[in-house]
Amino acid sequence: VNEETIDVCIALDTSGSISNEQLMDFLGEIQSIMDQYNDYNVKVWCFDTKVYNLEEFTAHEGDLTEYEAAGGGGTDFMANWDFMKEEGIEPKKFIMFTDGYPWNSWGDETYCDSLFIVHGNEGDKTPIAPFGITVPYTRAA
Repeated sequence: VNEETIDVCIALDTSGSISNEQLMDFLGEIQSIMDQYNDYNVKVWCFDTKVYNLEEFTAHEGDLTEYEAAGGGGTDFMANWDFMKEEGIEPKKFIMFTDGYPWNSWGDETYCDSLFIVHGNEGDKTPIAPFGITVPYTRAA
């Protein structure tokens, strides 16, 4: 278990193209990230064309299993950066779980260190973000 404190923001793509199964995978991965650290400060929210349900989880507060996802509309990745700027949130690392199909831009590449975890469909080529790091998500066998 890592002794350092992890301080990240995590956005869950909850646009209409995301299945409930994909969403469950996303939440499972977030729990795995938190389980690797003794101390963490993780802000989680959902987005489609706007941001929903910002919740903060620390090693001492919050239960991810009770997190309520919202959304189901279009997909505007930029909504995340607009939200962070409006709220004065400057994460050390921003992680987005998505299927990789933004309506327009992938976001603001100059704002923060970004990681895109792309949960594609079987056999499809994983879309690659034009900045940050893109990691194709593959379900553990």
